[in-house]
Amino acid sequence: MPRSVLATFTLVVAWVAIAVAADLQNDTRLAYESYSAQATQMFLDQVRNGASDHARPASGAAALSDGEILAAPAREDGIISVPGGLVHHWAASTVLAGVTLQDAVNVASDYNGYQTIYKQVVKSKVLSHEGNTYRVRLRIKDAGGGLSATLDLTSRVQYFYPNSQMVYSISRSEDIREIEDAGTSSERSLPAGHDSGYLWRAATLTSFSATDRGVAVHTEALGLSRGFPRFLGWVIEPVARRLGRKSVEQSLREFTQAVKARVHRAPVSNEG
Repeated sequence: MPRSVLATFTLVVAWVAIAVAADLQNDTRLAYESYSAQATQMFLDQVRNGASDHARPASGAAALSDGEILAAPAREDGIISVPGGLVHHWAASTVLAGVTLQDAVNVASDYNGYQTIYKQVVKSKVLSHEGNTYRVRLRIKDAGGGLSATLDLTSRVQYFYPNSQMVYSISRSEDIREIEDAGTSSERSLPAGHDSGYLWRAATLTSFSATDRGVAVHTEALGLSRGFPRFLGWVIEPVARRLGRKSVEQSLREFTQAVKARVHRAPVSNEG
């Protein structure tokens, strides 16, 4: 799956965060977990409907041309207030013509190569791989509005194969650490949930559907951050929405380019 959506989403609101520590509260965590569970169930319902219809394209991708990307809030306006924080939920869809389901999955699961695909991924590493389950760690860096942030994101990713025409994946963060003075001798990792509140939780839900045109991709990125600074939300929120849409779109675009590049580099078989 294009876990880059996670990577580019991570700092959607980083530039608005003030340099004051924010602690993740239990009611905030519970609110996110409830929302994430509902979003995951809706995604699975959609996937199962598609799996029963075999080559049914991913959500929103039916009328798209090759490489065209449709990005939008996955629910409401993409930013949902919960007690003590904000849930960010964005979605994007595209169609990759002339590629196979395996082509797309190969790029999505090449976690060691993510730093060569996604601009905001500084380092990427597979921590473990057993069957269709991966544990991966990404170091993500972004800057904007005069602020920058670096995060180490550890996630568990599972791939599922309901039939020969569809693959879907579910990624959930296990640990997110904000890194101070990244890349220097004084680098240190802040305690999880006791940092600037850029990103406390994250998940990505992605489906790949084989069609007569190629592969339709639909992905949803979820995240939990601190709330906007008091009295500035009316200024910041519209900008954060634009950044949310742009980041999920750019992430899927980078994934698309990587898949196409690998297909074009593949040697031509002389067999048959």
